[in-house]
Amino acid sequence: MKRLPLINTQFTLFGGHMETVPPGWHWKPEAHLAFELMYIVSGTQRTTSEIGELITRAGEFIIIPPGIRHNNYVVGDQPLDYFAIHFNLDDPSFKYMLTREYANQIVRSDWAVYDDLKACTTQLMTLFSNKYGLTDKLNIEMSTINLIMILLEAVQTQAQFSFDETNPDQFLLCTKLASDLKQQVDNQIYYGEHPTHISIAAVARRYNISQSYALELFKKYYGESPQSYLITLKLEVGKKLLCQPKMQVKQVAERLAYADASHFGREFKKHFGLSPREYAQEHR
Repeated sequence: MKRLPLINTQFTLFGGHMETVPPGWHWKPEAHLAFELMYIVSGTQRTTSEIGELITRAGEFIIIPPGIRHNNYVVGDQPLDYFAIHFNLDDPSFKYMLTREYANQIVRSDWAVYDDLKACTTQLMTLFSNKYGLTDKLNIEMSTINLIMILLEAVQTQAQFSFDETNPDQFLLCTKLASDLKQQVDNQIYYGEHPTHISIAAVARRYNISQSYALELFKKYYGESPQSYLITLKLEVGKKLLCQPKMQVKQVAERLAYADASHFGREFKKHFGLSPREYAQEHR
């Protein structure tokens, strides 16, 4: 006997809206219980959140995961036209897949999913009405489920995804930790007068977790330790600094809060196969 599976997954559409807002518009910080998909029809939007900052232009999409606190702003002196829809499925794998692939990303026209996603979004935008009957609601529901299928099928074609023991809340926490580390590196490099050691333990405490749990999360979702991730962030910035004409290796090491230039040089060569001096000579 062949059987179809028992399916008891709850799909919820929390509504959607299209809006035109003027230059200077800013929406207060908020976090939703569902995924929010935003499509920019015209103009430019800046979105800041716990996991990064995005500048989204006409024809582009962003997807904000549940629970991520974010602000939206109009950029420039032109009005902003946008479409937004809020949806969710109570399936952990669904939440993990969408969060892992689309959080803090801009879906642009060069993405494989873009054409289908835009066609489905355009279809949804035609379904706005002043009054909705049962047929209208079912059409909206089917179009939204089709949109979700387009997003998920694009993710599932990527072999690097593993859906065993998925936990979207864990993944989002790991993403927040990583974003915090990057923000500290950026502040230290570009704003700090006296760069200091960045403490993994201090970052973990801000999120009320232990350093060992932070290590567990990074190993699970990033495949490396928080310290290794931090070193990579610093060295990537070091490459940019070394390309500046008058920047000396010692100055770069100090800016990155290394104890001495030789320690910086050893780690740099281990990562990139060239000493800082060789890299500077080759890329300036």
